[in-house]
Amino acid sequence: MYLIEAIKIGESKILELKKVLPNNDSIAKTIIAFSNTSGGKLIIGVNDQREVIGLGDIDIFEMQDKISSIIYDNCYPHILPEIYTTNINNNPVLVVEVFRGNLLPYYLKKLGKNEGTYIRIGATNRKAGYENIL
Repeated sequence: MYLIEAIKIGESKILELKKVLPNNDSIAKTIIAFSNTSGGKLIIGVNDQREVIGLGDIDIFEMQDKISSIIYDNCYPHILPEIYTTNINNNPVLVVEVFRGNLLPYYLKKLGKNEGTYIRIGATNRKAGYENIL
């Protein structure tokens, strides 16, 4: 399975791994960075040692709705990710898959285009420079 192999390799330009649901700004920045560069997947339920630990007792549908709302409320232009669950080694994980957008640049609404645009460099989200925003 592709996801298992990607998790073993670790975080990259197109993969972000989280043990639990990050805060709203962190989610939005990651989704924006993916949309502005090559797309990617945010996988929730994987620890820092790249072990699939699953989601525990979390209401998966509630988490999916929360993520959808965070992305819709904080990102502009609107980003429509694929959000789904899958089982890896009998552990449920949540995958937020984002494709490179065609309405570049994407940015945090509250910060505006000049201050809220992020790109993905390696396994990190970085504030875009002016040359990336044009």
